[in-house]
Amino acid sequence: MKTSIKILLVIMAVAISVTGYSQKKAKPFKGVITYGITYEGEEMDATTQAQLPTEVVVSILGQKVRNEQISAFYSMASISNLEDGSAIVLIDAMGMKIAVNQTKEDIDANIEEAGLEDPVINYLDETKEIAGYTCKKAEVTSGDEVIEVYYTEEINVPEGMNDTNGFKGINGLLMEYSVVQEGMIMIMTVKEVKKGKVNKGMFVIPDDYEIKTMEELGGLFGG
Repeated sequence: MKTSIKILLVIMAVAISVTGYSQKKAKPFKGVITYGITYEGEEMDATTQAQLPTEVVVSILGQKVRNEQISAFYSMASISNLEDGSAIVLIDAMGMKIAVNQTKEDIDANIEEAGLEDPVINYLDETKEIAGYTCKKAEVTSGDEVIEVYYTEEINVPEGMNDTNGFKGINGLLMEYSVVQEGMIMIMTVKEVKKGKVNKGMFVIPDDYEIKTMEELGGLFGG
C-alpha cells in the first residue's frame, strides 16, 4: 500500500508541475504539447518503474489547460482555469473515478500554508534546440534547490501558469525541466508540439466521476 501511495504522489506531482507557462506577444497557442518523462535518483524495482507515467499530454484552449498522464497504475488529469484561478483534478485509480474541485481561494491557501516564496531566476547565455524550437537556459533557485530549465519564447501560452509551480518569472513555455518528489527526480522534456483544434469537453468533469474534497481524497489514499 505504501508503494501505491508513493506512486500516486509522484503522479500528482507530474500533473501539477506541467501547468506552468507565461504569455507571449505571438498568436495565442491552441493545441497539444507532449512531454516525455525520464526518472533519476532513487533506485526503483522494475514493477514500480513500469507503473509510473512516461509522458504527459498538455492540451491548451484559451485560458483552460489540461495535462494528463496514463500509467499501468493510475490515470490522472489536472485541469486549470486561468480565468478564475480554479482547478480540477481527475483520478482514475483502484477502480475509482474521482474528481476534486479547487477554487482560487483553496489554491492560494495551500500555497500560503506551504510557505512558498518566489524563486530567484538566473538567465544564462546558452541555448539548445528542443522539438524544433530554440530554447533559452535559466537556473531557478528555490530555497536550497537549484533547477536548470530550458524555455522558449516562440510559443504564446496562457499568462500566469508559471506562478504556482515553482517557476514564476520564467517568460516562456517550459521545454525541459525537472521535478523532485519522494526521492525521485523526474525530467520533463517536450517531444512534440501540435497546433490545432482541442475538444472543449476535455475541460469538464465526466459524468461517471464522483466529486470528492481534497480531505476525502487524502483519506482514500492513506493521506
